[in-house]
Amino acid sequence: MNNESKASYHITDFNDFNEICLENGELNFPEYEKIMQDYLLSQPRETMVFQECWIEDKEVEIGEVRTVQVNFLDHKTENYIRLWGAKKNDDNQVLKMKVDAIDIETKEVVYERELA
Repeated sequence: MNNESKASYHITDFNDFNEICLENGELNFPEYEKIMQDYLLSQPRETMVFQECWIEDKEVEIGEVRTVQVNFLDHKTENYIRLWGAKKNDDNQVLKMKVDAIDIETKEVVYERELA
């Protein structure tokens, strides 16, 4: 086992994120995408502003795992909203998904919820 990353994306432009991850299917994580669509992308664009997306495939003890994190800025609450998930690539089993909110000023987690 080598713990090397096989694929890695860091996207900071919403149009690139939309085209690469959503339209072209590079996210390859349907459960994550559904929660993101229902919870974050359904908000008005002036409220929930895309910041960045990280995608990484890594070989670990249990096999190849895809980790995805998408960050938004919520202008209503002045918090960063992070949606994070991990799944096994060989059988698409969701290992974990959570959403949290981080106060912009203090950098403290003000809300956290396990989704899977």
